[in-house]
Amino acid sequence: MPINNDRSIIKTNLAIKDGTKISQTTVYQSPESKLRRSWLLLALAWLFIWLVSYRFLLPIWPDASHWLTLSGLALGYALWTLWRALPLNVRPGESSILPTLGWGNQLSMLRGLIIGLLAGFLFSPIPAMPLAWLIALLYTVASVADWLDGYVARKTDHVTELGQRLDMEFDAMGIAVVSLLAIGFGKLPFWFFTVALARYLFVFGLWWRERAGRPVYEIPPSVHRRIMAGMMMGMMTVVLWPILPAAMATIAGFIIAVPVLLGFSRDWLFASGRLNSENKRYRHLQRRLYVLTALWLPLVWRIMLTFALFHMMRQVAPWYQPQAWLDLLLSWHVPLASVLATALTVLAAVGTLFALLGFMGRLGAILLFFPIGFDIATRGLLWDNGLALVCALFVALLGSGYFSLWQPEDAFISRRGAKVETADVNTVVQ
Repeated sequence: MPINNDRSIIKTNLAIKDGTKISQTTVYQSPESKLRRSWLLLALAWLFIWLVSYRFLLPIWPDASHWLTLSGLALGYALWTLWRALPLNVRPGESSILPTLGWGNQLSMLRGLIIGLLAGFLFSPIPAMPLAWLIALLYTVASVADWLDGYVARKTDHVTELGQRLDMEFDAMGIAVVSLLAIGFGKLPFWFFTVALARYLFVFGLWWRERAGRPVYEIPPSVHRRIMAGMMMGMMTVVLWPILPAAMATIAGFIIAVPVLLGFSRDWLFASGRLNSENKRYRHLQRRLYVLTALWLPLVWRIMLTFALFHMMRQVAPWYQPQAWLDLLLSWHVPLASVLATALTVLAAVGTLFALLGFMGRLGAILLFFPIGFDIATRGLLWDNGLALVCALFVALLGSGYFSLWQPEDAFISRRGAKVETADVNTVVQ
């Protein structure tokens, strides 16, 4: 007779071997029990990595004890997030809990592990170069995992509500941790932390409305929200790189932060019922803004970008291998420095051509970040490289608009929707 023991089913059967009756006992673990066991094994692995990391930092980082405390709290929060969301390990539209986390969720937890380890460096001075590069590379790995986890989940047929919850939680946690690190390292101004707080304030506002018995309305999907979330994650990936000029990070942070904050404000108006997406006046205004910002203005940005890049490259000498860029690469002891300096000028030419013609304009604008960054790092922030940076950011964010030859990136961004929705009410209020 089956016996229920911690949601595990124990069955005892009789079998005959060599004329002798023997008892065979089989234990069937429930999906919930298997998930809890997976969580425990993951927690033990994290504990080992945490302690080994502390042992590694102890002789090279004076604030190792400080790191141990902060990283332990962050890792504990990440594990608690997974524990309370285990019941959501179900496919959309189904009710059966899956017994395994799946590779997609494992990648999400890798992000949580890296973010937790990086949190240990909060409120400390910027580390020396080898450790500073390690911090930047670790978050780059976390960002790559962020891009891959949804793809892997779809390929392995393991798309779950748990994965959506982990993705949203670690997106917010990662932005908060990296924002504070970048502020502490002098890369971003203090006000940028309002972007990291925006999502938590939004979720708190939804929770408060529910507790007060007020309705929470559905937020319509938005391609721009997806683009801004993707650009925010991209900026967070590179903002910790030691080679990124602080002036460049500040300009990029401002241009990305303003629409992100405006987007959260708009979503709050939707969620609180003050704005209706079906309202004719709103839809008319939305269409006009889209035509202006995503179709006509990008044409202006492309022309100004070309002019600014042309002027910027005239100021460096020789133009095919700028000496200042080469000297900077040599000071970093980078191998093949002369080849890389020439490659940067090639990126400038290709990126400018792509952006001007609207041939993969977003990609061209992103390529231009590298030569623009080197110019800011060597000549300082001037009107030409500053204007080029602003225009490149606008093209990367909004696309190349009218009179573009080919814009395959737009279709890719639209398809990626569910992965980077930053304010899905049906998820955040659960």
